Amino acid sequence: MDPNTFKAAEDVIDTIADIVDEKLDSAGFKDLRDALERLGKVLGTRYSASLQIIVDVFDRDRDQSLPLLTTGFSTTDGAAPYRIWGDSSPQRYLCEGDIHVVPHDHCPKCWGSWDFKFEHPRCPSCGLTLGHDCKVLLDSDVCPHCDEGRVTSEHPTCDRCGYHVNLDMVSWG
Repeated sequence: MDPNTFKAAEDVIDTIADIVDEKLDSAGFKDLRDALERLGKVLGTRYSASLQIIVDVFDRDRDQSLPLLTTGFSTTDGAAPYRIWGDSSPQRYLCEGDIHVVPHDHCPKCWGSWDFKFEHPRCPSCGLTLGHDCKVLLDSDVCPHCDEGRVTSEHPTCDRCGYHVNLDMVSWG
């Protein structure tokens, strides 16, 4: 997705997330949370259950959806439901001369599921290869592996997780 479209969508997704938060945590949804807790008790300790709300975008040209918001409740061991979030942080890529933005666990070209790109640099859906066909665009000093540490072109090893950025797979922006 181009950066301008992604940013515009992200702003609306944030509004949707706030509304969903308010609704899910409201007294009006207590019966739903209670029913999910009863389901968790029926399932016992082996299983857990989740109720999720997913907002995704469908691209007709790719025939693929891209999830932009995943949230809801989960219960384990028959305990009271707790809030869950399954969103992935956005990642910018330089692919074939264009900048694309998608959640980090998806391919910037085909939008297929593609996590751990640095360890598995070939997209399993379309064959796009990180470091050859596209590069992660690092606009900041945030580690692309843990999203918490710091990396720079001068010091490409994360100060938090120790991940060493493969300079063939990134472009510093």
